[in-house]
Amino acid sequence: MTTPTTAPTRSERADAITVILYAAASLIIVGVATAFRILGTFRDDGIAWAIPIDEQPIDATTDSGAIAVQGIAQQAMVFAADVNAVSVAAIIAAIALWALAAAAIIGAVALVAWNFLRGRFFVRGNARAFDVIGWTLVLAPIAIVMLETMGRNGVTAALGIGAGEPVHAIEFWSIAPIFATGVTVGLIAVAFRRGIRVQQERDDLEKETEGLV
Repeated sequence: MTTPTTAPTRSERADAITVILYAAASLIIVGVATAFRILGTFRDDGIAWAIPIDEQPIDATTDSGAIAVQGIAQQAMVFAADVNAVSVAAIIAAIALWALAAAAIIGAVALVAWNFLRGRFFVRGNARAFDVIGWTLVLAPIAIVMLETMGRNGVTAALGIGAGEPVHAIEFWSIAPIFATGVTVGLIAVAFRRGIRVQQERDDLEKETEGLV
């Protein structure tokens, strides 16, 4: 079966090229951000983690000490040196999964843009790309929240703050918009598959009509 193509307009071509360029830049940003996150988490003093603390007034400086500010601290960056291996593995997995999920979404978007640039709109490759985007947005945030919770529990246990807590419901609510976006993208994949079937039925009908002429 030949892949149906339609010549893209100048505007569609320009949009597709822009998306591909942004995707390439985004991959670089994801790589840099992941490196900074690893360096910011795993330090010489131990694993760095921000934990909530009782509100208390603080005097601090900003802009490399140029400006003094006063306020109330609600979180503190702590360092835990003796975090158990399971929690360390969970922290590493959360960082890696975040980077892989971002790369998968960016790659799928770039693939769709590349197909559009070639005039391939209602093709299976685009539907599969939207599947990847949708499922990644649905599953990755949930897994990351659970892994980060395991890591946080290991940090607090190492500090003697507590044995750990399960994932709080509000943490799942915080990723609800991402989950909803993933479901929406999944519906777009369904629409693309429907478009592919309609296009195939139309092509088959045209072939049958040509045979009768």
